[in-house]
Amino acid sequence: MVKEILTGFIRPFIALFVFARYKTVWALKEKLRTSPKKHRLLESVYWSYFSKRGSYIGINARFATQPCFPHGVIGVFISDNAVIGRDAVIFQQVTIGSNQLPDSDGKGSPTLGDNVYIGAGAKLIGGITVGHRCRIGANAVVYKDLPDDSVAVCAATRVIQKKDLDNRYTTQVGSVTYRFSDGRMKKVDK
Repeated sequence: MVKEILTGFIRPFIALFVFARYKTVWALKEKLRTSPKKHRLLESVYWSYFSKRGSYIGINARFATQPCFPHGVIGVFISDNAVIGRDAVIFQQVTIGSNQLPDSDGKGSPTLGDNVYIGAGAKLIGGITVGHRCRIGANAVVYKDLPDDSVAVCAATRVIQKKDLDNRYTTQVGSVTYRFSDGRMKKVDK
């Protein structure tokens, strides 16, 4: 108990010291990436920074320059072996992920050129190359190479008309059925 209290109390001071020394999480990341030896304390501060934001940016991911995150790094995932060019713009909930399946044609990590713009929720997966000045639309899934100066977008939304849809949320807990109605869960009488 005392150890947890001390750790919780001391941790912010350690982070403050680390960021006073390295100024930004990107400078800390480069220190960790290029250092020949492990720095467990620095790694702890680094992972804590991204964990608090629900994100993961691998220490070995390489960036030509610090990317622009217009909405912060919230929910962003960038694999450990991704390579990102200069002046990347990356919105929230973006995944730049590796494909490690041994029998996959798209094995590897993405490599992005300079001035790439990635919309919210987009997914770039596998050993693909995204050229310079590409734009990837919100929620697009990219798993093939993109040439320079191209745009990748999702398929258009299909609208299917139906009558009398019941969209109430219903769940079963043991043998009791509940339905969400009027702002709360209510037991459904049979």
